[in-house]
Amino acid sequence: MTTTSLRDAATSFVGVAVRPQTYRNLLYLLLSFPLGTAYFVALTVGFSLGVGLAITWFGIPVLLATLAGATVLATVEARLANRLLGTSVPSRSPDTSGGITTAVKRLVTDARTWVDVGYLLGRFVFGVAAFVALVALLSLSLSLLAAPLTYSTAFYVDVQVGTLSVGPFENGRMAVDTFREALGAAAVGAVTTLVSLHLLNGLARLAAEVTEAVLGATDD
Repeated sequence: MTTTSLRDAATSFVGVAVRPQTYRNLLYLLLSFPLGTAYFVALTVGFSLGVGLAITWFGIPVLLATLAGATVLATVEARLANRLLGTSVPSRSPDTSGGITTAVKRLVTDARTWVDVGYLLGRFVFGVAAFVALVALLSLSLSLLAAPLTYSTAFYVDVQVGTLSVGPFENGRMAVDTFREALGAAAVGAVTTLVSLHLLNGLARLAAEVTEAVLGATDD
């Protein structure tokens, strides 16, 4: 690898912290958990209530409203991904041509409707994974970076390695009780932060690819 390649790689690695797209990705991941939870609750309640009332005339409108709501929410999701992740999912408008009966039949029989439902339910799973990744990676990074400001004889960085009691590890936890150790922890924290941002960017890129593949698919 040439010197120029090494310089470019180092610049790309460090530059992740100042790229605006990084923070748009983080915002998207942060929103994934509450939005995914809201979608899951709305769809499960709507379908459960609709099926439960299917023996009456009230169940059918509830089911149809749930399906229609899913298509609207999928459109909102596509626009959110376009805005924050830089995807290019085309906007879709509800097709109401042919009257109410034709529109209802199209809603129920169109494969896109059920794809939208599946995508929204999958957003709940992704939201949980994104939340866990954000909390785990960023809390570790921030605790290390903050060591010079918070270290003391009772300060422990949230890192556990078995039951080690050698060096900076006491009872498996990393103890930081000197300023030199705190500076070392902060240096490790800086690298950990950069690695964490790259990992979270990768998770956001995965979400972008899935969104484009699912919501951006053509009728063919």
